[in-house]
Amino acid sequence: MRLLWISLVFILFFSSCQGKKAEDKGEVIVSVYGKKLYKADLENIVYEGISYNDSVMRAKVYIDKWLRNQLLIRQAENNLTPEQLDFSKRLEEYRNSLVINKYETELINQKLDTEVTEDQIYEYYSNNSAEFRMNRDIVQLAYVTLPNDSKKKWVFTKLFRDYDNLMIDSITSLADQYALDYDLDIKEWHNFEEVIDTYNLKVKDNKSFLNDKKFFVVNNEETYTLVKICAYRLIGEESPCEMETDRIKYIILSNRKKELLENLYKDLYSKAIQDNAFDVH
Repeated sequence: MRLLWISLVFILFFSSCQGKKAEDKGEVIVSVYGKKLYKADLENIVYEGISYNDSVMRAKVYIDKWLRNQLLIRQAENNLTPEQLDFSKRLEEYRNSLVINKYETELINQKLDTEVTEDQIYEYYSNNSAEFRMNRDIVQLAYVTLPNDSKKKWVFTKLFRDYDNLMIDSITSLADQYALDYDLDIKEWHNFEEVIDTYNLKVKDNKSFLNDKKFFVVNNEETYTLVKICAYRLIGEESPCEMETDRIKYIILSNRKKELLENLYKDLYSKAIQDNAFDVH
């Protein structure tokens, strides 16, 4: 069998094919039950520069698959009823689906307004906030990490206990001078489970902890970290708008696509009525 494949590839590359020639498709490499595989069919399988052994392998795989398919098709055609072999309706439906999808895609690319402003996102959120629910506990927090021997610990402790957005500039200025690390941007939401892991907190119940602890300290031999929880949302509560921006933008664009296509259909329907195109039997 191996000699057959090698011979086929040898014929393909190094000699004129001994088989019949089809008038319009070129040299025949192999045939089975009247079905023919042409040299042209293998042009993209084996190519100049590829090694002889690789050529043999690639051609063998392709020819073997082709033969297998032809044998299975013949067997199926001999055993299925004419009704089972009639794919005309299915092919027409598939073609129609492809044509419609292609046209709709082109129409959307040309005419859809893809700009979504922050005001539009906020307006949608305000009108549909009940649709957005948390599936995890989240927090907004600020932290500062100091050397454990820092003499400014008491200053930061007081500022963090009395944390106020009006004091943010003062805290930032001090943090620039004395902190090893800090983050005072409280606009970002954090997964509370990740906060627990980060600071190795002992939390039995998230809700109770967040209700009671608005400020805590994480202390070790080298560092002293103060953490202020400024806001939190629990599982089941409304999700913050800023966390839903991408989702809301997707919804707005989806609604615009739907409206665009519905208007297209209405226009086509109206035009068909005007053209007296309907003929109900």
